Amino acid sequence: MAFEEHVRNARAATGRGGVPEAWYEAPRFYFSNPAAIYRDGEDVPRPADTRALDYELELACVIGRDGRPEGFTIMNDWSARDLQAREMQVGLGPAKGKDFATSLGPVLVSPDELPADLDLRAVAKVNGEVRTDSRTGGMHFSWEELLAAAARNTPAGLIPGDVIGSGTVGRGCILEHGDGRWLVPGDVVELEIEGIGILRNRVV
Repeated sequence: MAFEEHVRNARAATGRGGVPEAWYEAPRFYFSNPAAIYRDGEDVPRPADTRALDYELELACVIGRDGRPEGFTIMNDWSARDLQAREMQVGLGPAKGKDFATSLGPVLVSPDELPADLDLRAVAKVNGEVRTDSRTGGMHFSWEELLAAAARNTPAGLIPGDVIGSGTVGRGCILEHGDGRWLVPGDVVELEIEGIGILRNRVV
């Protein structure tokens, strides 16, 4: 959750007030499910028990042999908002609201092929309609801080092949829009980040 705009918008949409002071202390994140990865072009099943399926537009880095970013790609951190909301009421989660799917792709782009500040246009479309038009340069925390937070207190630290998401860009999900236009089977979600390409998946 490295984008303050996303945190502020999401909390406002769910009636939780402003950004908590604790958010500024260190990057907040969770470990997801490496057994639920979908590639560009693959169909993504909607969990049977959700009626609030959301996309989340993120920039992601893949860790190389030296423990540093080998390259960057696009991540769709799919979310079942109704499941997530119920789980987090008890102070634990996200779990089943998140672990059913993560999409990555379409390619891995080396850092030297992208601007040093990684300030890239980020667009999300659903069935060809632009729902998000944002940028990846608005992170409150640096990538160095994100990687250090993810590696802290874990036995092996970061290992080759680990994928670290930036968190959702500002206005980068349906929850932030507040219009309740959740994804349904048949919807085609296209996430595009400048210099990387388009990650496309269909909900089934």
